[in-house]
Amino acid sequence: MKVPHAHLEIPVVKVGGKIIEVEKGKWFIIDRRYKSRESEELKQVKPRVQKIENGEYKYFKPVGRNAYVNLTYLNLESAKGLYKNPEDNLPYEVISQYGELVYRQSICEKKEEIFNRLEKLAVEEGLRN
Repeated sequence: MKVPHAHLEIPVVKVGGKIIEVEKGKWFIIDRRYKSRESEELKQVKPRVQKIENGEYKYFKPVGRNAYVNLTYLNLESAKGLYKNPEDNLPYEVISQYGELVYRQSICEKKEEIFNRLEKLAVEEGLRN
């Protein structure tokens, strides 16, 4: 009998945002929003505007202007925008307020693979010991 291996649970950083600009099918811009009741860890993540672009191997669904979304980052360094390569600072997923997937960083690379790459990069770039 085959025993399924335990699924690696990746702790994610979730941040709220609002779509402020859209170029249908090409990109959208998110203004990250913060709530006063967020954890101290999330309060360290400074508000910023991020452009999410459609591209090869990305899941990208049209979304309307002024829509509220939740951004999921795979680690705090990514959420804070600390990586040298802007692509590494993008959220792993963007989900609409209705729970629909709007964007995923990669449809062929697994979440664990992206997470492991970001963790390794955090050490290589001196963001973490």
